[in-house]
Amino acid sequence: MCRQTNQNARPLNSFSKAYNSKARMNKHLLTKALFRFLILLALSAVSAEATPTIWNGPLTNFTKLNFANPSLAANQDRLTAGIWLTRGSSQGLYNASTESLFTHFSSPAGTQWATGSLANYASLTYTDWNTWAKNINGSPNATVGLNAVVHLVPDDIYLSVRFTSWTSGGAGGGFSYIRSTPLIPEPSITSLLAGGFLVLAARRRFSPLPSR
Repeated sequence: MCRQTNQNARPLNSFSKAYNSKARMNKHLLTKALFRFLILLALSAVSAEATPTIWNGPLTNFTKLNFANPSLAANQDRLTAGIWLTRGSSQGLYNASTESLFTHFSSPAGTQWATGSLANYASLTYTDWNTWAKNINGSPNATVGLNAVVHLVPDDIYLSVRFTSWTSGGAGGGFSYIRSTPLIPEPSITSLLAGGFLVLAARRRFSPLPSR
């Protein structure tokens, strides 16, 4: 009886060893696939950092009413983590993330401005907001209705802006504009294929032991 049991155990042991060997191979394949996927992500990140980001997504509106508190988030256009555009009850725009008030020929900090189309962003000549609004265009009021491009320098982002109102003469500091937003990218073919391969490899790796 014991001899019969041992004879039955031998095929099971052989099957278990073969299955474990296959499982180790699947684990190795999964590790290689994950490593390749991480390399692709790293290469994509380097490529993204080397080129400017163009915000050519849907347009949105921003308005700061006259005498609205510029220190409140509701009265700041928080474009990025470090650039929050707003304005006091007079004078020009400033970056509430790093500035407490407007400073001539430097505010809003971290931005550059140019008149033109976002499609031509690379060929435009950029300067600070004060020079762009007053020296080039005559006054901030004269920029209302102009197509402009803003360069967010720290993040190398370009977006379109068109002012729709500007309160002058120290009468409250209100302003409004229409601007572009980030375009949400679709997943690349490479990412989809890599993700699918990882799913298949994981299913093979963690499939239950077949019954005999």
